[in-house]
Amino acid sequence: MNSTLKSMLIAAAAITSVSAFAQDKATLDLLVKKGLITAEERAKTLDEAAKARSASGLNKVFVKEDAVSRLTFSGRLQTQWEGISYEETSAAGVVTPATDVSKAFMRRMYLGVNAAITDGASAELVWNFADSSLDKGYFTLDTSVGQFNLGYQKVQWGLEENTSSSKLVTVERSMVTRYWAEGANGRRLGFGARHNGLHYSNKATLDGTSALGYGFAVVSEQQGYATTGNDIGLYANLVYSFTTGGGKNAIGLNWGSTNYMDAANAPFVQANGDVSKMTGFNPYVQLAFGQFGLQADYQMSTLDPVSATVASAGGIERKPNGYNVIATYKFDDNYEAVVRYSALDTDGRGQKASDGFRDSPATATYDKSSSWYVGVNYYINGHNAKVMLGYEKAKLNDQISGYGAATGTANTTAGKADADIFRLQAQVLF
Repeated sequence: MNSTLKSMLIAAAAITSVSAFAQDKATLDLLVKKGLITAEERAKTLDEAAKARSASGLNKVFVKEDAVSRLTFSGRLQTQWEGISYEETSAAGVVTPATDVSKAFMRRMYLGVNAAITDGASAELVWNFADSSLDKGYFTLDTSVGQFNLGYQKVQWGLEENTSSSKLVTVERSMVTRYWAEGANGRRLGFGARHNGLHYSNKATLDGTSALGYGFAVVSEQQGYATTGNDIGLYANLVYSFTTGGGKNAIGLNWGSTNYMDAANAPFVQANGDVSKMTGFNPYVQLAFGQFGLQADYQMSTLDPVSATVASAGGIERKPNGYNVIATYKFDDNYEAVVRYSALDTDGRGQKASDGFRDSPATATYDKSSSWYVGVNYYINGHNAKVMLGYEKAKLNDQISGYGAATGTANTTAGKADADIFRLQAQVLF
């Protein structure tokens, strides 16, 4: 009986060692310690497993024992249907509808891997197969003075943007958040979101119910992991978090400064050779009151003047600003109601519906916009499995007909646009 048990244990360890060599070495060590196998049998099993890995080619796929102590895989699937109705009304009152949008698609298909190298050192890589893009990729070092991430990830800017897409309470982020976070295109700023560089964060516990978090980032001037610029952007953040009645709350401030980018994601350069800058502040608050939740943030940037010959940027200093307010009510563990109001003023820089509302028509340019979102979320297993349904009523006002040749001041009319947007999304995390 003991011989049979010994053989079974050795065989099981040999099989599993092909895919988890480091873990099974520890298992074999334990078996030796318990006296179930001998040291010679342990060595022979490890040797046979190593030969099997080499013969099968698995040693070329799986990480080496001395490189990684733990390898963790994760995934995120989001499938979405959207229906969008959009129309424009000219200053003369002429209504022009656009072709309705109705489609189903994969919104996100993430596959991630986290490799723990040693205590406090790890690396993470996440790829989005839905649009063939890198979501994040960085090396992490946890130290006694904080966490350092070197690589590609989001900077701290925008409450919705810094909320994982898996934990959003709305199907899509607002046009305010997208105006700062999405790529520069001559209207949107390309200010926040993902940048490549050094990211630092730390948290000091004040007492049993509160803490002070802080951090900074020194990153590339451009968004993206394969940037062509040779300048840097600076970001910093501070947040006070506290718990009351079992609810988690936070009051924070984000700050950032980087080069003012044009539609080609290149910095504007003045006639004297100076590079135009954009600097911004983003205060926010998150509060919980039993079943109620409230979060709000304000985003504002100052854009240095550039040549008046650059239409949407030109001539004068601009200060686009906007805010989001989101209220939630959790009926029980499964059902949640959500309301969001957002408003954006581009200060003459301009925006199109497509800049703020995903897959909306890209038609006329407007100075201001606002929207109401109402939705319901059904949590099957928290955020691990959920279904979200939302309706958004959006308005864009003050159609921009052109810019002053000398000053770059926007010339606006009474033209407006309206959009009705329905979205249904299902999510699974693993």
